[in-house]
Amino acid sequence: MAKRVKSAVLFVLLLAVFLGMFAAFGPGLYNDSDQYMKMHIHREPLYPLFLLLLRTICGEGESWLILMGILQNVLAAFSIWYMAEYVGRRFRLCLWEEAAVALLGILPYVTTIFFSALHLVMANGVMSEGLCLPLFTVYMTECFKLAAETERRTVGRAAAVSLGLAFVLSLTRSQMMLTILMWLVVLWAKIICQRPQKRDGKGMRLSSRKALARRLLCLSAAAGAVACVFALRLLAVKSYNFVFNGHFINNTYGPVNTLTNILYSADREDGEGIKDEEARDFFYRMYDLTEERQANYKYAGDSLREKTEHIEEWHDTIKYEMIEDVFYQTYDKYVTSDYIIQNLMADETAGKIMKGILPGCFLRWCGNYLLIARYGLIRSIAVVHPALNWVAAFIYLSAFAMMGLAYRKDKKSPAVRVMAVALLAVAANVAAVSITIMCLSRYMIYGFVPFYTAYFLLLAECYRGYVSRPVRNGKKH
Repeated sequence: MAKRVKSAVLFVLLLAVFLGMFAAFGPGLYNDSDQYMKMHIHREPLYPLFLLLLRTICGEGESWLILMGILQNVLAAFSIWYMAEYVGRRFRLCLWEEAAVALLGILPYVTTIFFSALHLVMANGVMSEGLCLPLFTVYMTECFKLAAETERRTVGRAAAVSLGLAFVLSLTRSQMMLTILMWLVVLWAKIICQRPQKRDGKGMRLSSRKALARRLLCLSAAAGAVACVFALRLLAVKSYNFVFNGHFINNTYGPVNTLTNILYSADREDGEGIKDEEARDFFYRMYDLTEERQANYKYAGDSLREKTEHIEEWHDTIKYEMIEDVFYQTYDKYVTSDYIIQNLMADETAGKIMKGILPGCFLRWCGNYLLIARYGLIRSIAVVHPALNWVAAFIYLSAFAMMGLAYRKDKKSPAVRVMAVALLAVAANVAAVSITIMCLSRYMIYGFVPFYTAYFLLLAECYRGYVSRPVRNGKKH
């Protein structure tokens, strides 16, 4: 009973915090909010459908914004409570330790108000992060279970729930397709590392060959499940666009996004590799604009900091004013004003441009990719600042050091497995985002709670291992 009371009190306190933030700041409209409300072809279906449902329920006026804010804040509170409850139970945390995990869950929602470029109140805003971040927190909790638990039924349930959440997340933000692949990596690691079954379901002894065949079957089944989820996602997105936009197509804009950082890394002579004459003409016009405004790699400075900040400073300008405007003004004048057709044509031409110029600028693009990813790793756990950058590096290194210490003491340490999953999530998110855009705080914030929760658990395990060592001759051994 005491545990239930403690759990209920924690949830109520979290609700009070989040609903209090909603009361203080109110609903927020940001740069991308209009696209979600208008069910734009660029946007994944889940969040626009969520907003449509709210507007249908509430009718005329803006009362739906109040309902949206309440629901998103309740979901945020639930997700933090859900993770804190699980790690508290699994790792036998005391009251203050579980409260510390819950506090870690609140921090991203507070820090983005002060440190993000848009000063976002994420749980209040008309933006997909309002659903995506709490759903990702629940997803990561299930992945923690998948990695740390040993009971087959619990592992099977966690695998099913986390894959379902990965599918839902992929319909919320395209970068969240990484959760499907991440699920496969975690499950494969679980299957490969576990001891082979010695007996089947009827108690009959299995030969080593049959045990290996079963393991390979499980690995293949997991890969097949991932393929099915990707196919189902594609069908869901195309069906949504057919119903609401009149075209049975995937979301557009991906190639245009990806072209931005490649164009930044290109030289004018790289355009000679573009075979399509129209695409080559587009490239030269875009490249000349970057030269005119000193918006490509040549003007980035010498230090790593100057190079990275130059990329981030010019990214959106290149994308909107030097790529989009060149495409859409041409299409408006000579082809069509239908924005969906324009998007499809722009994506096709962007693909031709990338295919032609990437061989010539590949190494420069890779270097810039690593610069963007470097800031992404920092923003996943801290704020970019000359002093804090070194702090972030120390935190990562100390995490690996504690993993080594905990693993040396217990090769089955659940805290090590949880940290491995958290680091995988951070790396996967940084790798995915760095390809198409710059690593802003609101794209990187997903790794914050899982990483620091795992860090706290590792720290607690290492500390307990130290204080529990036997004392001999006045020294711990």
